[in-house]
Amino acid sequence: MADRSITGAPPWQGRYVTLDGMRGVAALAVALFHYNISQAPHGYLAVDFFFALSGFVLCRTYLPRWQAGLGTWTFMKQRVIRLYPLFFVGIVVTTLSSISNHWTGKGDIIAPAKMAAALPFNLLMLPSPVTRTLFPMNVPAWSLFFELVANLALVLVLFRLPRIGLLVVALAGAWWLVPAVIAHTDGNLGAVWDQVGVCLARTAMSFSIGVFLGRLPQPEVRPSSWIGLLLLFAIGAMLMAPSFGNFDAWYDIACGLFVAPLLVWIGTRFEPPRAIQPIAWFLGEISYALYAVHWALMEPLRYFKDDLGWNEVLMGGVYLSACVALAWCAVRYVDVPARRWLSARRRASRSSASLRPSPLPN
Repeated sequence: MADRSITGAPPWQGRYVTLDGMRGVAALAVALFHYNISQAPHGYLAVDFFFALSGFVLCRTYLPRWQAGLGTWTFMKQRVIRLYPLFFVGIVVTTLSSISNHWTGKGDIIAPAKMAAALPFNLLMLPSPVTRTLFPMNVPAWSLFFELVANLALVLVLFRLPRIGLLVVALAGAWWLVPAVIAHTDGNLGAVWDQVGVCLARTAMSFSIGVFLGRLPQPEVRPSSWIGLLLLFAIGAMLMAPSFGNFDAWYDIACGLFVAPLLVWIGTRFEPPRAIQPIAWFLGEISYALYAVHWALMEPLRYFKDDLGWNEVLMGGVYLSACVALAWCAVRYVDVPARRWLSARRRASRSSASLRPSPLPN
């Protein structure tokens, strides 16, 4: 690929810009759900969308490389390099936020002893064995751990399956997930140890559907159309739809199993109007960082909404703006430099290994 600094091509050229924008809108919705559930009642469904989107993107990106000989260890190292810097930032800022609660009137939401015991595991991207919540300081990080689990399954199993096999895996996940959602009365499942089995089912269902979509023929041209813009509104509408009471479980099942994959599929066929593409690309660029760090700002900014009684809509906007700013800083000053450094170290290690003399034959 030509260097964009030389060609002058915009950074969103050649990308699935609609998918980038939808990912950003979904990240904003899940952050708003955690801050004020009434403003994004179904924001947790963003996780199902993320898994389907990840399955599609990783299939399109890595299946040709895997077929050309990419090994499991190399693939997983690349995925850790992609995921870990922002995951680390998320754990650090949410831990600092948890500690600060002691002096802000919130009290010790997590006991210091449990925090200290859980932190070493969480810093390794592993669930905490000493708390009911898998990642007590940064609760949404449970899905990032299961993203890695899905990535490993991708190269060990899913790439080897025919398309019908991927559908079988997705249906098996749905068979396990649907009764759990009905029993829970909604699809907000996954962050605690007694829901680990449901986590696996939820991940398997959406991620396998995404890989299946990635194995379908892709259009040679994705026209810029208002359909692309409508998709950004559609994902927001799905996540911010009002509660349907006793029908929430069925709404969540329909969205996870059908609507979210359909939005991914349509999003691979249309791009937003050119004037919207820079915004969609930017939202996609910060989406993972926003998901990783938004929990840290939740309690501090709830003070103004809950304790001081400030306008909920105003504070929702302030909260999301703060999340976007922190996410941009995390990408600009941590993620990009860290990934460059880690990638350079990996290339240097590979080069030095190739220069070592071969052992003499016996």
